Amino acid sequence: MDSSVLRNVSMFSVLNDKELSKIYSFSTPKSLDKGEMVFFETEPYLGFYVVVEGCIKIFKIKGDGREQIIHFVHPYGTFAEVPMFEQYEKILNDQFTYPANAMATEKDTKVLLIRSGLFYELLRKNHEISLKMLGALSKRLRHLNNYIETRMKDIPHRLAEFLVQECRRSGGSDIHKVEIEITKHDLASYLGTIDETLSRTFKKFQDDGLIQMKGKFVTITDIKKLLRIAEE
Repeated sequence: MDSSVLRNVSMFSVLNDKELSKIYSFSTPKSLDKGEMVFFETEPYLGFYVVVEGCIKIFKIKGDGREQIIHFVHPYGTFAEVPMFEQYEKILNDQFTYPANAMATEKDTKVLLIRSGLFYELLRKNHEISLKMLGALSKRLRHLNNYIETRMKDIPHRLAEFLVQECRRSGGSDIHKVEIEITKHDLASYLGTIDETLSRTFKKFQDDGLIQMKGKFVTITDIKKLLRIAEE
């Protein structure tokens, strides 16, 4: 692993080789097994992370003990970066903790920790890097806005949109086949519903001829209709 991996990260995609090498020089690589925690909520904030391989689940625990998944972070995505800019003074004074939990959901997950103190120092010395990164953060904000809008829609829409997005993300020659790498419980939490409602929605999609299911694999048999549901 070297600094070239950072070029795939939207936040750093416009930086030159020297700038990428500088950021990589004060980053710390970590390897995680499935189910291993990156950090717990309320742990002291050390910096933000880049996913290099695998997948990270960001979640909170509700008052009744149930898990609420906020989102999943796939390769070259970042997480815990928002506090870097939102809680600047508290972080500098070691008064800030992580606002949610982060866990690896796949074997051999690899992340990079970019430490806050050294990153702040780099930004202070190079305003051009700061300006370059503002555009990337704006894109991230739009993504979060879209996510909030999706959460307000019904479960069939959310599930259809999830399946369509996974098709596009997986690519390959058979773009209508999806491997759901997370558990159905995690998927239900991510979509803002319960396991039983998710199972009923999967069954309805199957009965309506939209999909076929076999284990963790979903084959989309009517992509046009699924797209219509996703876009409603």
